[in-house]
Amino acid sequence: MSRAEIEALVRDGEVIGADRAWTGIDLSGADLSGGIFDGAGLVGCDLSGADLREALLHGVRLDDAKLAGATLAKASFHGCAMSRADLSEADCTGWNITGSGLRGADLARAKLSEANIVQCRLTRASFAGASLLRATIVQCRTDGIDLSGADCTEAALVEADLTRAVLQGTRFLRTNFVKATFAGMDLRGFVAALCHFNDCDMTGCNLSGADLTQAVMAKVKAAGAVFEGARMARAVLLDAVLAKAVLRRADLTNAILQGADLAEADAAGATLVQAVCVGMTAPRARFNDCDMTTADLSHAVLDGADLTGATLSRANLHAIRDAGARIPDRRHALPPDHDRTEAEQWQQRFA
Repeated sequence: MSRAEIEALVRDGEVIGADRAWTGIDLSGADLSGGIFDGAGLVGCDLSGADLREALLHGVRLDDAKLAGATLAKASFHGCAMSRADLSEADCTGWNITGSGLRGADLARAKLSEANIVQCRLTRASFAGASLLRATIVQCRTDGIDLSGADCTEAALVEADLTRAVLQGTRFLRTNFVKATFAGMDLRGFVAALCHFNDCDMTGCNLSGADLTQAVMAKVKAAGAVFEGARMARAVLLDAVLAKAVLRRADLTNAILQGADLAEADAAGATLVQAVCVGMTAPRARFNDCDMTTADLSHAVLDGADLTGATLSRANLHAIRDAGARIPDRRHALPPDHDRTEAEQWQQRFA
C-alpha cells in the first residue's frame, strides 16, 4: 500500500490494524494526524517528520522506527512497543503514553512539555536536552535514563528510581519528586532550588555544595548523606531522617527541621539562624561553632550533643532534653518560659 493510500485511510477515519505488515515502509512527512492505529506493525518504519498529532495508537509495534522531528502533539499511545525508536527533536507536547516500552529510545531535544508518561519502560532512554516542562513521569522503569541537559521545570517524577540516571546539567526548578530514589548517588553541586522531594530516598547521597534553597524535603530519608556546604536556606525538612548525616557549614537559615532525626549528625559550623527545630531529635550530634541565633529548639532532644562554640543568642531552649550535652554558653539564650511550661502541662493537673 502506498503512502497516499494510507493517508487516505486515515482521512476517512479507517482503523489501521494488524491485517497487514507495514514493516520498513517510508512514511516520512506523511499526514497521519488523527489516525487510529490498532495493533499495526510499523517496526523500522521511517516516520521522520510525520504528523501524528491527536492520533490514537494501541498495541502498535514501533521498535526501531524513525520518528525524528515528527509531531506527536496530544497523541495517545497505549501498550506500544517502541524500543530503540528515534524520537529526537520530535514535538511531543501534551503527548499521553501509557504501558509502553521505550527501552533505549532516543528522545534527545524532544519537546515533551505537559506530556504524561505513565507506567512505561524507559530503561536507558535518552531525554538529553529535552524540554519536560510540566511533564509527568509516573511509575516508570527509569534505570539508566539520561536526563542530561533536560529542562524539568515544574515536572513531576513519581516513584522513579534515579540511582543510575544521568543528571549532569539537568534543570530542576519547582520539580516534584514523589517517592523517588537517589540513594548512594554522587550529586555534588546538585541544583534543585524550590523543588519538592516528598518521601524520597537520599540515603548516603553526596550533596556537597548542592543548592536546595527553599526545597521541600518532608520525610526524606537521608541517613548518612553529605550536605557539606549546601545551600538549604528556608528548606523544609519536616520529619526528615538525617541520622549520621554531614551538614558541616551548610546554610540552614530559616529552615524547618521540626521532628527531624539528626542523631549523631555532624553539623559543625552550620548556620541555623531562625531555624525551626521544635522536637528535633539530635542525640550525640555535633553543632560545634554553629550559628543558632534566634533558632527555636523547643523540646529538642540533645542528649550527648556537642554545642561547644555555638552562638545561641535569643535561641529558644524551652524544655530541651540535654543529658550529657555540652552547651558551655547559654547566657544569651532566652530564659525559661514558665508560663509555657504550665500551659503545656495543664492536662496533668486534671489527671
